[in-house]
Amino acid sequence: MLNSLFVNHQDQKEALAIERRRRFEESRKQRIFNARRRIIGVDTDALGLQVQQKHEAEQAQAEQQRKFAEEMRRQEQVLLLKQHEQRQDRVREENELNQFRASHQKPEQSRDFDLFDPDGLKKSLPARLGDDDPRLTISGAQKFDGEDLEERHRRKVQIEQQRSWLEQQIREKRQAELDRRAAETFLESSLMSREQRLHQLASQERYARGKIQQAVNEFNRRLMTEQEQQRLRREREEQEDNLAEIYNNLTSDVLTENPDAAKSSFGPNRVITAQYKGMSPEEIEQVRRTQDRQLEELKRRREQEANTRKAWDQLANEFDRTVTLKERELNRRRHALAEQIRHENRELSMEQQRRVEYLDRVVYQNRPTEAYFDQFNTCTR
Repeated sequence: MLNSLFVNHQDQKEALAIERRRRFEESRKQRIFNARRRIIGVDTDALGLQVQQKHEAEQAQAEQQRKFAEEMRRQEQVLLLKQHEQRQDRVREENELNQFRASHQKPEQSRDFDLFDPDGLKKSLPARLGDDDPRLTISGAQKFDGEDLEERHRRKVQIEQQRSWLEQQIREKRQAELDRRAAETFLESSLMSREQRLHQLASQERYARGKIQQAVNEFNRRLMTEQEQQRLRREREEQEDNLAEIYNNLTSDVLTENPDAAKSSFGPNRVITAQYKGMSPEEIEQVRRTQDRQLEELKRRREQEANTRKAWDQLANEFDRTVTLKERELNRRRHALAEQIRHENRELSMEQQRRVEYLDRVVYQNRPTEAYFDQFNTCTR
């Protein structure tokens, strides 16, 4: 009695609204959490969404294949340009080497050129240049054994000449070493850039292969679902037609044997064919022809369905064959690159193992319990 004094009309409306929402929530739980009631019927929106997703997946696959082909063509052009540049660099280096030899390594600049000089006799000295000519013989009474007045100067000149030869050899060896190191550096940089590009191509091929395999699996799954839905729909329609036919036969005038049902309103000599008890041989033959035509129509329909299934199977086999050929091509390319990237894969494997060990030992220590999962799926919202 005391509580009713403080309850007004607004409180009653709120209480009724709360009770109405509670009943609606209970009925919604029964509809949603009951799997048998939830799957009854065909969701046309979901089917339309599946068809749209299939078209989008096909378009995405075609776009991915087009981009992959464009990337392959671009990479081939880049490789051709790189090879052309290398050939030009090699020709330029050979030309520079020939020019250097022609300008700085002439035959007359060699040390032993005097041994095979064709003009040696023309450049040779005459038999006598003076009294101090070292070529004079003893019989000339101009130079005797033991006399060598130019020995000191001659030895000094020989030493200076040997020193200059040694310095020239050292300079040539240093320049050759610098050229060799520069060539090795250029070759290493070229090989590293080519390996990086090959690694990038391999990663793109793996990505494209994963996309193709995912699209094939999705297409097969959707095709299987569609065929199963068609089979269930045909069985349901056939069962409904059979039940309707049984009901019509049970309630028809043919089984009830009503003689008045065969009379026609157009005259006493006319009867209703569907309800007439006695049929002529012509009418019976017409009924049989109709049945034969229906059987042929049913046979033709079944053959058409079999052809449709055969066409779908053939399309799936062709698609699998195309995917198999593409996979073989990717395997051949991957086999060509496997020798170069084996070392990197081993390092990546070790790094991944260390990361997994780090995740197991450091990161994933606080694992969820059963109480964490029990809090989900308790209401319809």
